[in-house]
Amino acid sequence: MQEYQLKYISNTKEIAALLDVSKGEDNETEKIRRLAAKEKIDVLRKENIDLLDRYFFSCLDELHAASADTIRELEEFGDVLMDWTSNLDCGIYLLIHESLLTLYRFRKDRNKIIKELYKVGMGMYYRSRTVQGISANLTNSLYFEGEMMFSEAASYLKYFAEIDDEETKGYIIRSLANTAICVRDLKKKVEIGLRVLKIIQDPYYRQLAPTLPWDVFLQRTHQQMSSNRAIMSRGNLSADELAAMLESCQYVFEPEAHKGDPNVRWLWPYYEMEYSCGFVDIDTTLDRMEHLILEADEQTFNPSDMYAACQLPIYYGTLLRRNKNLRNRPKRLRFLKQAYDKMMRIIMSYPFAEGIDYFNYLMVLIITDYYETEGVPSYLETTTKLLHKLSGISYLRSLKIQKIAVYLCGILMNEDASFFDDIPFIAEETDPEKKKELVYRYGENCALYCDFGLLKMNMERLTHTRNLLDKEYEIFQLHTVSGHDDLAARESTRIYADCAYGHHAWYSGSGGYPEGYVRGDSAYRQMTDVIAMVSYLVENYDGSRNIKELIDTEKRRFSPILIALMMDDDHLQTVKTLLDQ
Repeated sequence: MQEYQLKYISNTKEIAALLDVSKGEDNETEKIRRLAAKEKIDVLRKENIDLLDRYFFSCLDELHAASADTIRELEEFGDVLMDWTSNLDCGIYLLIHESLLTLYRFRKDRNKIIKELYKVGMGMYYRSRTVQGISANLTNSLYFEGEMMFSEAASYLKYFAEIDDEETKGYIIRSLANTAICVRDLKKKVEIGLRVLKIIQDPYYRQLAPTLPWDVFLQRTHQQMSSNRAIMSRGNLSADELAAMLESCQYVFEPEAHKGDPNVRWLWPYYEMEYSCGFVDIDTTLDRMEHLILEADEQTFNPSDMYAACQLPIYYGTLLRRNKNLRNRPKRLRFLKQAYDKMMRIIMSYPFAEGIDYFNYLMVLIITDYYETEGVPSYLETTTKLLHKLSGISYLRSLKIQKIAVYLCGILMNEDASFFDDIPFIAEETDPEKKKELVYRYGENCALYCDFGLLKMNMERLTHTRNLLDKEYEIFQLHTVSGHDDLAARESTRIYADCAYGHHAWYSGSGGYPEGYVRGDSAYRQMTDVIAMVSYLVENYDGSRNIKELIDTEKRRFSPILIALMMDDDHLQTVKTLLDQ
């Protein structure tokens, strides 16, 4: 690889290490370490942006004239950035392979077109993992793009006999199978899987490419099919599809069932299949799940134990949520608390060197599907721990927003004690001092939770590595919707959902995002106004810019009351002092 590529990789890995906040606790020493880390990250980020601008983008612009060595170096660069476990920089990987796909389309190089369609499809799939757990109507297009790449590559199956390169034939088969991972409809996933199973077991195709790992393809297709097992309880499968699902669950189960140390990831589909098909009852299923959760080792962090100790507790809670009778059984609720406690111990001590991609997938499950009920830690308690421990440098930003927001809330309350009384639980408090304290605590948590959606999307490292690409910025904007939906779904965090949803929307409604947010319709708008202004200042003030000018140029963005407040020199100086800390 070229020197700039090696330097970019080195910088990106160092940024990831500096953002790893699992090494320290939430104390003053740790805050100092994080501040020092932020300063170093800022330097590395600027260098990364310069490396991309000076060398990488110009290389892509001249790709039509690039040598074979230059293309090989780009491919090696992309392979390091997107190794499917650490996911250092999927965006740059995608840019490389989208550019190569364009090049090979122009050259009409069929074999390389097929390869690049597969590579781009994989990049789009991993990019779409960023939006897991977010409303499908907002994210379907991201999955569809990947599906189209794989579908186009798979369409070359009709030329399988005339293609003389077996590696290319392998990309066709892999693309055919991977079409399913970019499809969200379970019925369609099963239909694709059934077709793939028939093709990879067909002697005709095996004879045309004898060196391909057909048995590996078969195993992974069965694994993929078993992952769609939830559809078996819906009753809309054909006889062939249902038989294929049962066969796949059995196929992945058998090798594990006879091992002394089985992989729970491939035991569980069979157990769940038995429950979905009515072969065993709910109590047997829960008992099996409890056994697997209790047996999981908290110290190994291998995929099997992580699956048992982190994914199964979430599914256990889902079963309780869906079955009213189970929620009335104290034994099951006590176990849910035990399982959640074990899950959080593992999440809070997870060593990121073990593979960040799977960890982020677990975070999505926890944040999206955590069951808040009596007897288990509240969603507020659980997610506050996650934010403190895992939101890294953004946590420092939240602390700064908290201090400034509390200061401004104090001024507003001193001028008008009823300023926040549109918020029902604040209006109910009649004692002036208690009301002020209630507003302060509310403002602090709104500051902490305003960017909650980013925790699930795992975009912090990317934003600290380089500037976001256009598609990434579109995804980034969805953190407002994601944060709102997860917070609003639980009683303990519902009051913070509006700030998460509306803090990037303009007061005038003429700009910002999301488009559907209307500030005037919300009872929480006064606090959202405060958080919107303060978060903007913390994000954009660099120590040298004039704060009055910064606010004055964005008059339609902020509340007129807050703009007037910030024009007072005394208030402005206090805010500047807090920003400079």
